[in-house]
Amino acid sequence: MKIFRYIVAICAVALTVLPSCSKVEPKDVVFEEREKTVLLYFASHNNLSMDASANISKIIQGYVPSDGNIVLYCNNFDLSTKQMKDTLPLLVNISRNKKGDVQIDTIYKFPYINSCTKNQMKSVLNITKTICPARHYGLVLWSHGTGWLPVSYYKDHAFTSSSTSSEKVMYSHQRSLFPAPPGGVDPYAHMVKSFGSELGTEMSIFDVQEAIGDTHFDFVAMDACFMGGVEVAYQIKDCCDYFIGSPAEILTDSYPYDTVIEKMFNGDYTGVSRAIYDYYNAQSGDYKSVTIATVKCSELAEVANEAKALFAKYRDGIPSLDVTSVQRYFRYDDHWFYDLKDFLDNLCGASETAALTSTLHNAVIAKYTTGKLINLDINPAKFSGLSTYIPDVEETTLTAYYPKFAWNDDVQMIVPATSSE
Repeated sequence: MKIFRYIVAICAVALTVLPSCSKVEPKDVVFEEREKTVLLYFASHNNLSMDASANISKIIQGYVPSDGNIVLYCNNFDLSTKQMKDTLPLLVNISRNKKGDVQIDTIYKFPYINSCTKNQMKSVLNITKTICPARHYGLVLWSHGTGWLPVSYYKDHAFTSSSTSSEKVMYSHQRSLFPAPPGGVDPYAHMVKSFGSELGTEMSIFDVQEAIGDTHFDFVAMDACFMGGVEVAYQIKDCCDYFIGSPAEILTDSYPYDTVIEKMFNGDYTGVSRAIYDYYNAQSGDYKSVTIATVKCSELAEVANEAKALFAKYRDGIPSLDVTSVQRYFRYDDHWFYDLKDFLDNLCGASETAALTSTLHNAVIAKYTTGKLINLDINPAKFSGLSTYIPDVEETTLTAYYPKFAWNDDVQMIVPATSSE
């Protein structure tokens, strides 16, 4: 999943602001309670490390609240050489002291551990809450992403130029409806935080949910590809008040952290999505590419109630649905992410989805798209802000996996074989 990133020589950057960074293991100082702590969890010990460096540099040089903590979980990255210095993860706190000066402290240095594990994420969250306590918390997860898919599913089902004939058979019916990238290689792969992991290790959304545990966040933002799906938002809706994510891919520029951090601290979560859109909409060519949405989690249960009624009536029509008519958020043939509302409009008829449209309007409080994602057209009129899976009977692994999600449990899009309607 796209969930996190790293940095290194943060101390070198810190010294240019205030000479407070030092080589420490656990720091024996606990900061006084502040209004809000925002943790940015970077898992970038992968091909995103250079992009992580640029993002963290923007954070360090940007907005710092007077009554809050910006906490970075990251690996050391030498900004001067652009090379990985070592792989020991750090917790770095950026805040203002009583004089109002920006202060950057390395507050915890971990022994090496893979960041894409629920135990490490849980440890980071607990240490952050202990050392940088606050009345409110926010969380940003930064890395590669594969939405709601099972761990390693995309990698195991990818079509590449080196695929064997037997591997090519893994195309399902839906996948065969969309063109594969030329030669099996995505020519735009360098532009997106596409599918990936940290040293081959991935986290499922269930791992993230378990790692969060009973911590409640004002917001959870997933700066990762394909994480803006109803399956993901619904699974963690009780962990946060607001959810921010993209149903499509995110370019490697990521969020414009020099503008969104202030909005995160001020509780302007619709403004976060707007700032992300404004940043990409000001670009040109293929870089003018983004989809982003802010979801009010307390409204998602009503969305599920309306979707449940529709699936109860129209579920049997899913296998014969022309999925090529539904707004999709994947480029080429990775056919697991479609627009939630457009799917149901096509399945049931727009006249049947009026109540769902109303509940989605209440839940998705901000949604923006530039109208494309590189070479994929996105119709703003069909963009609901949330993606979903459209069941494919030939995807037997997903048919068995999908019912594990709280979303499916409540809407019954896929009825498990052992269940009855």
